[in-house]
Amino acid sequence: MPMRTLLCLQDRAPFVAPRAEPDALARIAEALEDLDAPALPGDFAQFLAEANGFVWNGIEIFGSERIVLDRDHSVVPALAEINDSYHAKFDEMRSRLVIGRAEDDLYVFDDCADAYLILDRRGFEEAARFPTFAELLRHIVAERK
Repeated sequence: MPMRTLLCLQDRAPFVAPRAEPDALARIAEALEDLDAPALPGDFAQFLAEANGFVWNGIEIFGSERIVLDRDHSVVPALAEINDSYHAKFDEMRSRLVIGRAEDDLYVFDDCADAYLILDRRGFEEAARFPTFAELLRHIVAERK
């Protein structure tokens, strides 16, 4: 379960946004449909229902709304916002839903592969593939512990 992974980080000061309400999930689903982006995968939607975004140690997982961090006033974009940007600029991203990022990595759900991928942020080369969001999250957190 993804939340178990986040709970293990409590002593390391992650920022976990409050859960997304059902109406927020409906709005993001509609916004992604309007962008002709892939739909929210079920397991990622479940994660958002528990934590509507996550920031820790350089990792950003996007939620239905922007996240403004108090410590430095930096802004983590919302899912629709980041996907609108990538889909407008890069045709190869149209079958992918960008769900997060780190310094050199993008975290995406690839609709055609039905898998979560870690991509290089510059050339979009695949670095790793995971069947579930929980496995992706465990991997990226373990890399940075």
